Amino acid sequence: MNKISAEELFKIAYDHLKAKNYKKSIELFEKILKHLPQSLSILRNLSHAYAYSSDFKNAEITIKKIINIDEKEPYIYQFLASVLKSQDKIDEMIAIINEGLEKKLMNPKWNIQKDLLFPFIPKDNNEIENYRKKIEECYDRVLISDISLDYDNDQIIQVPHFELSYSDHDNLNLNKKCVKVIKKLYPNLNQNYNNQKKVKNKIKIGFISEYFTSHTIGKLFKDIIFNLDKSKFDIQVFHSKRTKPSKILDEFFDQEKKGAIKNKFLPLLLKEKIEFFKKENFDILFYPDIGMSVEMYYLSMIRFAKYQIMSWGHPETTGSETIDYFLCSKNLVTNETLNSYSEKFLFIEHLPMIYSKPIIKKKLDNDEIGRKNIYSCPQTLYKFHPNFDDFLFDILDEDKKGVLYLIKDSNKVYYHKLIDRFTKNKKFDSKRVIFLDPLDNESFINHLGSSSVLLDPIYFGSGNSFHESMVYGTPTVTMPNKFVKSRIVFAAYNQMGIKNPPIVNNKKEYVETAIKIANDDNLFELKNYYQKKAEERLFNTKKAGEEFNSALLSLFK
Repeated sequence: MNKISAEELFKIAYDHLKAKNYKKSIELFEKILKHLPQSLSILRNLSHAYAYSSDFKNAEITIKKIINIDEKEPYIYQFLASVLKSQDKIDEMIAIINEGLEKKLMNPKWNIQKDLLFPFIPKDNNEIENYRKKIEECYDRVLISDISLDYDNDQIIQVPHFELSYSDHDNLNLNKKCVKVIKKLYPNLNQNYNNQKKVKNKIKIGFISEYFTSHTIGKLFKDIIFNLDKSKFDIQVFHSKRTKPSKILDEFFDQEKKGAIKNKFLPLLLKEKIEFFKKENFDILFYPDIGMSVEMYYLSMIRFAKYQIMSWGHPETTGSETIDYFLCSKNLVTNETLNSYSEKFLFIEHLPMIYSKPIIKKKLDNDEIGRKNIYSCPQTLYKFHPNFDDFLFDILDEDKKGVLYLIKDSNKVYYHKLIDRFTKNKKFDSKRVIFLDPLDNESFINHLGSSSVLLDPIYFGSGNSFHESMVYGTPTVTMPNKFVKSRIVFAAYNQMGIKNPPIVNNKKEYVETAIKIANDDNLFELKNYYQKKAEERLFNTKKAGEEFNSALLSLFK
């Protein structure tokens, strides 16, 4: 390859990268690299193409080649740390951060960030406890320090609010401490722009999320927003510039065309968001999923409205004084629950959503729906707490005909880590634990329908997938505790009015109940019963919209 043809090929590869044609871009950059293996510009672009296409393993290899050639390449250590985090390689990430800090090649914020990491797939309970202890110690150090950071100057700390929620711990005190740490590090988050004016005409309400798109949050919340009383509410919906285009996002803009709501993409800079909201004087700001987006998590720390409300999109307490209410169904709490949340509860009877029944073009036949001995837990793999492993393997140990289906994550990062953990369990049978590749939505729902019984993860259960499972009525065994995050299936069963639902109190009951359902000779009839109840009380519940309206209006009486 001569110099001119290499330059031409580089331009073509770069154009593919800009157009997000990552596969073709990678193919061409790799071709050039064979002739110019030390070219930083080729390696730089190739590493980004790998990362954008979620091929984190090859991104890591390529970034390390760059470091070997020039370790002072701007932001290269930070990039490697990010790619390692995407592979849940927390120990390796910490080692790279320490190396970068020692060589003064990383932003000093990483001195804090490295102590606030937490694995999505922990090896065991000891690892969970060790990381929790390390995180709390870091919080304590920051609180007595004189450190401050600039959010808009590449000094954002990602706190582990989201990761820590996937266990049986009560995180209230830790989350309160986290809020204090954030507000100490970023003084502009302590500003208060509370709207004290009285409502004269309509209540001005804003809904804020990065995920009003083809995402669980979009599915759960769009229709309840669209069904607000337009004569009483002035409705604005705020998206992130990171929000992905989709049919659901299009629905929000279709509603705007009808004059029902207004949409706005928020600026990336925090100072610009602050300037916008402090002028708007909202009566209510509603955050459906605090903790899922770093950007919106920080924004929720500032008081911009008279009432600031969260909900069950990410059902973990914020520990923040700027969030007044947690909107949820009465069935999502117990008397114990109230002591584990900093927010007051704003209750409605129904689950707070209007969920449309999914439409399936190619439906299963009766034989497929009535299959026995098929267990499935088709949940995001970071919901699999180490304690849940024994639940799964005890079921297979006692039901010798049983087969368990799980679903890989798209990058196979969590899958590989979970397999490593599973192989250390003596009861693990790799021939009867089958990991499916990610499925499209219709195939996923049909998988739910062809399963005999679904297994709800302990501590952080299913939500959207349970509703999708009711297209065919496949029962889910669930073991709720005092936390909202474990009680969604329980609440749905109560709303549906299911007789003798598979709600259990301990592992023995869980295993026995799952096996009983999976071997029921009347499984098809049982599924049909659940499906009919869902038709009556779970799908298209307009009543939930009416209750949502009433709950919000009650705040101003």
